[in-house]
Amino acid sequence: MYKIAFGSQQIVASIRDIDHIGKEAVAQTQTVSATTEEQSASMEEIAASSQALARMAEELQNTIRKFRV
Repeated sequence: MYKIAFGSQQIVASIRDIDHIGKEAVAQTQTVSATTEEQSASMEEIAASSQALARMAEELQNTIRKFRV
């Protein structure tokens, strides 16, 4: 009887450990997801800035052409 009780306690302890590990994995996954979203937003901002810079460079070249002799 003692062996059964001890075995049951070990099973319960193992299940608690698995639950804890699962919760940690969920938290880490959420952190990775949030970081990925932030990086994606940053990349979109960089792309928009790059396009604006390209337009400004083109406008500058057009303006400079007007002053060439």
